Amino acid sequence: MIFRLLLFSSILNFSFLFQIICSKKINFEKVYKDGMYASFLKSEFNYTSFLRRADHTAEKYVPFQDTSNDTFFKVGILHKSQLVNYTKIRMEDQLGTLKNKPWMPINEIREEFANCALLKFGSLSMHDFKYDKGMYGWMNIMKFSCAFVNDQFLVFAMAFTRTRFRLKQVILKRQNTHWATSGRSLITRDVQKITEIFTIRFAHFVNEKLEDEFHKHSVSMKNLEANPLHLKNETFEELAVAYGRLRKHIKLSDSRGHTFSTLAFGIKSRIMLTSPTNAPQAVEAISDELSDAPLKVLDTCHKDICTYDYMKNATFNPKTETYTYAKENALIHTVHPRYSLIAYQKSKPYFTFETMKRKTATGLIDVKQNLDAKAKNLWSSLLDQQFTLAIHVHNQELFPFDRFHMTLDRPS
Repeated sequence: MIFRLLLFSSILNFSFLFQIICSKKINFEKVYKDGMYASFLKSEFNYTSFLRRADHTAEKYVPFQDTSNDTFFKVGILHKSQLVNYTKIRMEDQLGTLKNKPWMPINEIREEFANCALLKFGSLSMHDFKYDKGMYGWMNIMKFSCAFVNDQFLVFAMAFTRTRFRLKQVILKRQNTHWATSGRSLITRDVQKITEIFTIRFAHFVNEKLEDEFHKHSVSMKNLEANPLHLKNETFEELAVAYGRLRKHIKLSDSRGHTFSTLAFGIKSRIMLTSPTNAPQAVEAISDELSDAPLKVLDTCHKDICTYDYMKNATFNPKTETYTYAKENALIHTVHPRYSLIAYQKSKPYFTFETMKRKTATGLIDVKQNLDAKAKNLWSSLLDQQFTLAIHVHNQELFPFDRFHMTLDRPS
C-alpha cells in the first residue's frame, strides 16, 4: 500500500513538472511574438543607422597584409525564476559548444545574468584594440544586452568578434647588399580607421544574424516601437550633453607628426535602466569595475542627475618607455519613481612612441619623441573619439540626435 502511494505521488509530481515545462515552452513561444521582444532586439542589435554614417572608404586605405577572425552570436530567453541562483545557469545551454572558442568570457557572461536580475534593461559593450609593431594587432568587440518582457521573461542577446590583423611591412632604403624591411608604425588616424573598419564588419555580421533570428521566428522589423524603453526627451538630452556626438577622424596633417610602435585601449561601456529602489544594488553589483571617484558619484547622488568625467595624467615607465593613462566617465539620471539610468565607460590605455631615425654627417642616429603639448592633445582627441564611437555604435537608440548629423564639438 505504501509503495502504491509513493508511486502515485511520484507520478503526480512528474505530471506536475511536465505541465510546468510544457507551460514554459508555450510562454517562451509567446515571448517571440511579443512586440517588446522584437523592439528590444532591433534597438540593441540592428546597426543599420551606424552603417549609414560610417566611413566605408576606410578599408581601401589601410594596408592590411591579412586578417583572421572568429565570431559568435546568440539570442535566448530565461524565466525570471532561473535567475534566482544564476550560478546554476548551464552556460552550455546558452552558448552551445565552447571548446573551439576558448576566448569566450564565460565567467563574465554568467555575472551579467546576475546583473540583469536587478535591471529593466542592461547593455554591456567592449572594444579591445591592441597593436605591436613587432608582432601584429587585434581587436575584439563584444556586446551583451538583456531586458525583461512582461516582468517574467528575460530576453538576452550577445555578439562577439575576435579579429587578428597584420599590416604590410615597410620597405626601407637599401642597406649594404640587401633591402631591409620594418614593421609598420601607427599614427592616430590609422587607429581610427582600423577600429572603424572592424566595427563596420561587426555591424554587418550582427545585422545578418539578427535577420536570421527574426526569420526563424517569423518576426517582422516593420512597425516596431522606436523607443521600447519609453525614455523621455530629457534623458536623451542628458546623454547628449554627457557623451556628445560621434566625432570625425583626426586630420592627416595633424596626426602624422607622432608615430607609435605599440598602442592599446580596452573600452568598457555600460548602460543600465532600473527602478530607483534597485539603483543602489545595481551600482554595488558593478562596483569592482570602477575607481572610487566615479563610484562615489553613482552611489551618493541626491540630485536628478550626477556626472563624472576624468582622465588621469600619463604615468611613464622608463624601463619599457610606455605611457599609461586611466580614463573614466559616469552618469546617473534619476526620474522618480519610474526609472534610473546609469551609464559609465572606463579604459586604461597605453602607448609607446616610435623611435625615429635621422641621417647626420656621422651616420644614422635615434631620435626619441616627447610627450609635448601637441602629442597630449592628439592622444586626448583619439581617446575622446574612441570613447564616443564605443558608446554610440552599440547604443544607437539612446542617441537619436546623432543619426543624420555629425560634429567634432559637444553640444553646448
